[in-house]
Parts: sequence; structure tokens; C-alpha cells
Amino acid sequence: MWEQQLINGLTIGSVYALIAVGLTMVYGVLRILHVAHAGVYVIGAYAGLVTYTYTGSFVLAMLVSMGACAVVGILIQNYVYYHLLSFPPLVPLIASIGLFISVEEACRIVAGPYIHSFPSAIISGEYRWGSVSISATQLLVLFVSILLIVFLWIVVEKTKFGLSMKAVSQDMDMSSVMGIDVQKTTMLTFALSSALAGAAGLLVGVYFNSVYPAMGDVPAYKALAIIVVGGLGNIWGTLLASLIIGLTETIIIGFFSVPLPRDSIAFIAMIAVILLRPEGLSFLFGKGR
Repeated sequence: MWEQQLINGLTIGSVYALIAVGLTMVYGVLRILHVAHAGVYVIGAYAGLVTYTYTGSFVLAMLVSMGACAVVGILIQNYVYYHLLSFPPLVPLIASIGLFISVEEACRIVAGPYIHSFPSAIISGEYRWGSVSISATQLLVLFVSILLIVFLWIVVEKTKFGLSMKAVSQDMDMSSVMGIDVQKTTMLTFALSSALAGAAGLLVGVYFNSVYPAMGDVPAYKALAIIVVGGLGNIWGTLLASLIIGLTETIIIGFFSVPLPRDSIAFIAMIAVILLRPEGLSFLFGKGR
């Protein structure tokens, strides 16, 4: 039972990571709580569902989902946040909440308010090691999540863009003076973070075999709690926090049967972090990214 819950926790934690890491990237660059990130996640789920329905290809569905969300992220940055940067932080936050609600309602109008399922199983089967079983769907989610996290690490730590993103997150004005194209860096950050959200939307849709307009409601606020635990703006702290919260939820609720709502765990962790260590897990990775 313990090992089974460990696998379940890692699976859901890896999906949390894809959502929350993108959110913390945006906060790190613009210092904006990008609530509409959860709306991008919903768009990714629908884009992947439609693509798979017509092509039967999961790989193509993933590429379309990530590509469509990257474009949406760039549009949000260029036509919403770019014009609000000179205002107090509360203004872009309100705009982000409004945008998130608008995306949900648009999905409800276009696709209907009911739950959509994938027309056929993307992958099926189950593997057992003693008393532990892991479904092929869980393996798929874990494999794709790990692949994307490794890709993110390469981009952030080994490329010129990653270096530019770190510089902009520390001091936007000084980065501009030093010759970094801040607008381009910000745009690419939104594209990358939104692509990860799109991938997460598709993976959650596959994992639970359901896509619906309100599926972004819980990620909208849970991701905020996770990035506080991980350290606002710290990618690797957020990644670790996602895995810890995913494991904690599964073990406390599934193994110990504690009578708590699953989604409350992230907020309990957030309150504890704010009271005891406001910088979150970022102290493990330094103040930067």
C-alpha cells in the first residue's frame, strides 16, 4: 500500500510541477500572479482532445496542445500584461482573474458545459511488481512529465535564453542596460510556461479521461499555493514543492485516511511556510532560479 501511494503521489505531483513551474516562471520575470495560467491549461486540454479525436495520435496532440498554448501565452503577454506593467500589481492580477473567467466561459460556450472523454484509450494495460501496480496511463504521464522537466532544465541552465531569463528575473532595468532584449525574453518565457501548462492540461485529461470547462478551477489556486511553498519565482523550489505536495496528499489521504479534503494540503503547507519560512524551499537552491 505504501509503495502504491508513492507511485500515485509522484504521478499527480509531476503534473502539479508542469503547471506550477510555468506560473513561477512568469512571476519571476514580471512579478505578476498569472491566474489566467489555469485558463491556458484548460485550452491545452481541449486542443489536445480535439487533435487526438481527429488524428488518433497522442504525440501530435501533445505538440498541438503545447504549440497552441505557447501562442496563447504570447498573446496574453503582448496584449494584456505588457500594457499593465506600469500599474500597481493588483491591476494585472484583476485582469488575470478576469481573463481566466473569460477563457472558462468561452470553452463552456464553444464545447458545452459537460465532460468530454477521449474517443479511445490512448494507452492501456497495467504492470505489477508484487502488490504494487502501475497503469500504462501513469507511466505515460510520468514519462512525459520527466521528459519535459529535463527539457526545461536544459533550456534554463544551458542556453543563452535561460541566462537572459535569470538576469531579467533579478533586475529587468539593469538587464536592458546590459543589452538583453527584455521584451523578447519575456515573450519566450510566456511561450515556454504556457506550453508546459498545455502539456499538463492534456496529461490530466488523459489521466482522468475527462476534459471540461471548469477543470482549471482547482489548479488556479493550488498552483499559487505551490509556488509560495517552493519560493516565489524559484523554478526548482517549485518543482520540489509540487512533488512533495503530490506525495503528501496521496499518503495522508490514501494511506493514513486522514479526513481532510485533498486540496487543503497545499494550503496548509502554504500557511506553514508563510509563518515559519517565508522564502519557501528556495533556500535550498539559492535566491535565484
